[in-house]
Amino acid sequence: MKTPQAERQVGGDYRLEVKDFGPIAEASVDVRPLTVFIGPSNTGKSYLAILMYALHRCFGGPPDPLDRRGLPRLMGWRMSWFREAMQPKTSIRKSLKAWLSKVAVQGGSLPALPMDVSAHIRSRLEQARGLDRSLEQEIRRCFGVDRLDDLIRRPSSHADTRVDLWIRRNADAETVRYGIQLSKGSVDILGKIGEVESFSTGIERSDDLDFALQRLLSARRLRTQGGIDDGDLEFILASLVEQLFRSLLRPFLQDTYYLPADRTGVMHSHQVVVSALIQNATMGGLRPPADIPMLSGVLGDFLEHLIVMTSGERRRPDRAKHSRRHDQRHDRARRLERHVLQGTVRIAPTETNYPQFLYRPEKWEDDLPLMRASSMVSELAPVVLYLRHLVEPGDVLIIEEPEAHLHPAMQAAFARELARLVRSGVRIILTTHSEWFLEQIGNLVRLSGLPEGRRQDIAGIEDVDVALRPDEVGAWLFKPRKRPKGSLVEEVKLDPDTGLYPTDYDKVSETLYNQSAMIFNRMQEGKGQ
Repeated sequence: MKTPQAERQVGGDYRLEVKDFGPIAEASVDVRPLTVFIGPSNTGKSYLAILMYALHRCFGGPPDPLDRRGLPRLMGWRMSWFREAMQPKTSIRKSLKAWLSKVAVQGGSLPALPMDVSAHIRSRLEQARGLDRSLEQEIRRCFGVDRLDDLIRRPSSHADTRVDLWIRRNADAETVRYGIQLSKGSVDILGKIGEVESFSTGIERSDDLDFALQRLLSARRLRTQGGIDDGDLEFILASLVEQLFRSLLRPFLQDTYYLPADRTGVMHSHQVVVSALIQNATMGGLRPPADIPMLSGVLGDFLEHLIVMTSGERRRPDRAKHSRRHDQRHDRARRLERHVLQGTVRIAPTETNYPQFLYRPEKWEDDLPLMRASSMVSELAPVVLYLRHLVEPGDVLIIEEPEAHLHPAMQAAFARELARLVRSGVRIILTTHSEWFLEQIGNLVRLSGLPEGRRQDIAGIEDVDVALRPDEVGAWLFKPRKRPKGSLVEEVKLDPDTGLYPTDYDKVSETLYNQSAMIFNRMQEGKGQ
């Protein structure tokens, strides 16, 4: 499926194009700060959301060599290609030394890289060696399947699945494209990164790069002829590759969290499930591997996060920043508790340090075990905990069926709180069947069209800062197709007159109305007999 270049560069963090993946025949989704998937069941909404989660985990992740994600996977932390580039016969050594000399006398922004250096780095990033095998493993892990064959659409005339990932570096730069082919036994990745000229100017200062430069400049070795050895050049080149990689894949660098459907069941059975997994893991040598339960990666990550929340914060920045982040996370979680749950959720460690989840309704003096609370509380409790302990601005939060077990009024309230999260910088991806949820989002988008002075005193909207601009929201309808079988995914725009996103819900309403009218008419006919 081809998309015009101009269209690909309009709005969104990145564009994902998919063909013959799971139930999906074709999809082209422009991911925005709030991205909503709607449509009938079994049309591929969760499939696409899980694929996005796998891509975020593979391409992104912290620059930690022990984490083995993102750049560590791409580079493999092997210096062989650096050493090859630094051979005396290559021009890269000379060009890189000349560039470093400019850096030594030029403050502020960094000069553009020499063409041969940037071309060499770009070719390495385009080949994406090291990511193909890792992406295959991550996709299989997230979906909980043994073979990629299970994810290729059936029936299909193709023997593989095509995924195109288009990433915008900024509003003006060329689009970065990674073409991914999922075949029966492997994943193949081939990248395309704009023009060399625009790529060479993408260097930005970062702590890691500055450290690498200062290591040389502070010793004044640049002023001495031959003062830079190959080890120094390798170190600088590695730092440049990392900085460019992070610049190219900026939308994927923050942490991503996935809250699967049926959170109530998971929260109620959390301790039993984890205990069973641990027991089977310790008896792995005594049982055939088939007896060990297999969880999908998204569910396994969810269970893991619920456990590690008791061990403290995921990051340890300096104390002042840590305090500010903690306060901001607590405020976001507290708003959800106050406006939707009408009570507080907390984690209490037991004697074995295993987390116990508790809920205290407003004005109560005692806690309730989560199993004795309402299904609405169990459904939203993990959202509160993620907001309080993990999610920060810039992170991606994927939520399946946020409306589950919620009264329509609470669905609307939850939608407003999610809009507030978007305004704070959290990127959100939703799958939903709720007309109430969509209608509230539509109202918040229309609210942004009013001058701030006229947004006050609108029923149900306490704070006007939940308004969302139209370019911040994207709604995508998954439409089933009978022949050939497979769903098509298309964007639906907000109707300016009705304030609604066009869906298939109106057909259901029409059918129910016609049923009611026919029943009424026949009841009237029966009275006349």
